[in-house]
Amino acid sequence: MRENESHHEETSEQEQVSQEEAVPSRQRMRKQMVWHKRYRAFLWAAILGGVFCFFIGVMMKGYAALKNEMSKEAAVHQFEQALKKKDVRTLKNYIRSEEITVNEKTLAPLFTYVDQHPKAYEMLERDWERQWNEKHVYIKGLTSIPPIFTMKVYEKQFFLFHQYVFEPTLYSFVIRQEEEATVLVDGKAVQGQPTKEPFVKKYGPYFPGLYTVTITTKKETKTKKVVLFGGKRVHEIQF
Repeated sequence: MRENESHHEETSEQEQVSQEEAVPSRQRMRKQMVWHKRYRAFLWAAILGGVFCFFIGVMMKGYAALKNEMSKEAAVHQFEQALKKKDVRTLKNYIRSEEITVNEKTLAPLFTYVDQHPKAYEMLERDWERQWNEKHVYIKGLTSIPPIFTMKVYEKQFFLFHQYVFEPTLYSFVIRQEEEATVLVDGKAVQGQPTKEPFVKKYGPYFPGLYTVTITTKKETKTKKVVLFGGKRVHEIQF
């Protein structure tokens, strides 16, 4: 009897010890399960967040590209309307030149030309289409014929959308003068710059447009309309 009671007590003690050891084991398992659930939740959240950011980025990039194309068209339209209306204030915002001040006087030859040649707008649009479709339309020193107005990005608005400006090609012309002469451009006397060739002087630079050039010598006075709109930067004028 005593042996049975002793054996029963030992068995009870072992079961109690086993139960006590099982409690922390179950707690560890619960903690591991909770940790795995949180990890999976975090992982899914990170994946979904990454996918969401990717699609948002693609959408924003596509929207920005579409907006930039629309802003190009809008800039061209506003520029052309300003030319037609002779809106000097608007053109001051669009035309950028470091050598010539943009004002009513310097823009007058351009207004005159586009008034007399409505197809001038088609020439400008062809130039801009080439610029949009080709990376390098004009490289100074390598390309002989520059665009009449180069469309450039002035700045990015809100880090996404472009603001466009138009940089005019500055033209000059040369005249061969074998004797002393007075040269007037649109009624204003101008001094030519000597060139490497004898008796040849260079005048300019000028904005694109239509100019009246008058040359007066001791013998006679001659006047000629000179178109500086497209073609090479330097035009040769013969009287």
